[in-house]
Amino acid sequence: MQKHPQLQAEQAGNPSLFNIPASAGPILKWPGGKTRLLPTLRELLPAGNRLVEPFLGGASVFLGTDFPSYLLLDAHVDLIGMYKQMVQRPERIIELARPLFSQYAANEKIYLYIREAFNQATPPDVRAAYFLYLNKFGFNGLSRYSAKGNFNVPWNRAAQAPALPEESIRAFSERARSNAVIVQGDFTDAFKLAVPGDVIYCDPPYVDLEDSPSFTKYTSEGFPRERQQELADLARATAARGIPVVISNHLTAETRELYCGAECHEVEVRRSVAALAHSRRTVAEGIFVFTP
Repeated sequence: MQKHPQLQAEQAGNPSLFNIPASAGPILKWPGGKTRLLPTLRELLPAGNRLVEPFLGGASVFLGTDFPSYLLLDAHVDLIGMYKQMVQRPERIIELARPLFSQYAANEKIYLYIREAFNQATPPDVRAAYFLYLNKFGFNGLSRYSAKGNFNVPWNRAAQAPALPEESIRAFSERARSNAVIVQGDFTDAFKLAVPGDVIYCDPPYVDLEDSPSFTKYTSEGFPRERQQELADLARATAARGIPVVISNHLTAETRELYCGAECHEVEVRRSVAALAHSRRTVAEGIFVFTP
């Protein structure tokens, strides 16, 4: 196992991968986002014609790497719906979202009104703007749904309205239009679509730490242990047919067993999704590389 320090972006990796405008940062606040891990990922992702991401999430890896093309998937219907609208109609989404990103909307009453409207049938462009608002104004950027499929994350109680990420939306739209295909689907769909020359990077919901459960309810189905095993088995089988697979997860005895046969790289990262700042801590993360 190789151990990697927690690097700053300008200190590691191929310099050509760092010439990406600052405005191209992630649009959303997303649990488990990979912005801090990007320097190490840039070092460890093999070269390829296309990067396949079965768990797109906040899209920081797509925005922070420089592959010739991308296949981007996620099972989260509203997340992919928002990204597709931003690719097709970025100025329309900005126009709809701008009134929501105001001090007037930074209160619980407005938040609950938008949340209720989001849970009704709404046109795709309005739904995308609402989802962006709920992500930025909801608690810790969580995305959680009830058994009936209703978004139920509470207000974040912030007194100050966050800024509308207009330039990030425009940059994402331009970049995705030129070299990415975005698909809503299960991670197994991504593996079926992968071909030799691709590189697959997986950022699944993480396994639990011994003293702390991980958030896995990005969709109503969650991500139980059986799905973790299915992903690990697919990674081994896919590497065996000539396509490298890289997976991030907590570094635990469970993940070492799940990803046996992969080269393991350890990196220390600071978790930032905890409710209280003093409870956020540095934990060991594993980057598991399956090579053909």
